[in-house]
Amino acid sequence: MGVLLDTALERVFSNRNERIRFVQIGGNDGVFQDPLHEHRVLGRYDFDWGHIYEPIPEYFTKLVENTKSFPFITCHQSAVDTANIPGIRQLNYVSPDDIERHRLPQSSQGIGSFFRDRNAIGGVGYSEAKYKAIKDYVRTINVNTVPASEVVKRHAGANLLVTDCEGFDVELIAAIFEHDKFRPLIVQFEQLGTSRELLNELVNRLVSIGYKVGRAGKDIVCERQTD
Repeated sequence: MGVLLDTALERVFSNRNERIRFVQIGGNDGVFQDPLHEHRVLGRYDFDWGHIYEPIPEYFTKLVENTKSFPFITCHQSAVDTANIPGIRQLNYVSPDDIERHRLPQSSQGIGSFFRDRNAIGGVGYSEAKYKAIKDYVRTINVNTVPASEVVKRHAGANLLVTDCEGFDVELIAAIFEHDKFRPLIVQFEQLGTSRELLNELVNRLVSIGYKVGRAGKDIVCERQTD
């Protein structure tokens, strides 16, 4: 997210001949570090529809409240998984109640993850002081999952895909792009905690099907070439 994504959005959607139809996987509260929130509030682009997936109950409640003024958005209380069938999976996170009550680092709001060894949930990318502050407040819950294949089928007309899955993005994007008919104009995801080999395989796959891939830090933005 950030400048790289904003530049791609401007290039693709600024003339308003193309309305944004987006899928966002890992919605949090719809505001905190949300790459589309400011664009919605300021009315920079014409949004047709959007579907946001967020499995954590506390954050899902906030997401629904924070997006209710945007009637084109539908929120789904599910995690998206690479499995072939719906299921239940353990997810680790820090509760917003604990963040407020114990004055935990605000960044811990956005670190919900299936894994304990790929992101700040396990201390990766966090300073020792920050990790020490949050480690006793990491909660683990069971969340409902929906297959990536089902998401692709439901929202086949999406022209923007944004994911923030804290160490699971690369596997998820790879599974999504196994489906030949799903080709958003812009895809944004983050590389965090997965192998360089797996990332390179995904990037090569995206390039081979017509995407230009840009990187800024952990963020990767892919723009489909239409010429």
